[in-house]
Amino acid sequence: MHRGLLLCVVSLVALPTAARAEVITFTSPVVANYEFSLLGGTPLNPGPTTPFIPFRAVGNLTFQLHPSLNDPSKPTTVPFVNVTGVLQGVPPSPDVTLPHTISPNVQFLGGSLTDIVRDGTGEVISADVSGLSMRWEMIGMSPTFPVRLYTQEGLPFSADNVSIPFLPGTVLAGAAVFNVFLDDGDSNPANDPLVVLGRNRTLTVVPEPSSAVLLGMAALAAMITTTRRRRTRSVAGS
Repeated sequence: MHRGLLLCVVSLVALPTAARAEVITFTSPVVANYEFSLLGGTPLNPGPTTPFIPFRAVGNLTFQLHPSLNDPSKPTTVPFVNVTGVLQGVPPSPDVTLPHTISPNVQFLGGSLTDIVRDGTGEVISADVSGLSMRWEMIGMSPTFPVRLYTQEGLPFSADNVSIPFLPGTVLAGAAVFNVFLDDGDSNPANDPLVVLGRNRTLTVVPEPSSAVLLGMAALAAMITTTRRRRTRSVAGS
């Protein structure tokens, strides 16, 4: 009898902790913005080096924080454990289609939530994101772009004064130039050529409807471009 009562008490005490632990993993709809310059004289771009071209991708990213976020001692620094997700590329312009996805799933390298400030209940109301770094890949999804591009080093992001989960308007940013390599398919990264320079990367958290609208716009732009091309071919054929 006493043993059964003790187990019930332990279970009840454990419930709040389990409920709070769910806050550690959260998913945010984001818009990724980044700029690419295609280096000249490469398998990807035999011509001259291009100016930096803006790109965009939209989708969901899932962020996972270490369980110490809910430590009763209320630490002011907590490490991230992982970031995963797949974002769908949006055409740079209505006249240029480049179906692709980008993903941080290649490798998670680290990062921390620092300078944590909590309210009276222990919830995080302000913190900084420091050195949140992942290796990314970009997969072309059309016959004219059947390639895999990836970073051999992590791309760090940072942000100030965020809340957990991230609120719409939160911007994780990294301005430094980064190298992008072409996977040549031989399973030896040392042979993969440097083909792209990237810069000015941001991940902006948006409300859920906004990401859906952006995806719809991307699909509409792709459809319009495809229709234009078909009409051009039809006129040329006649």
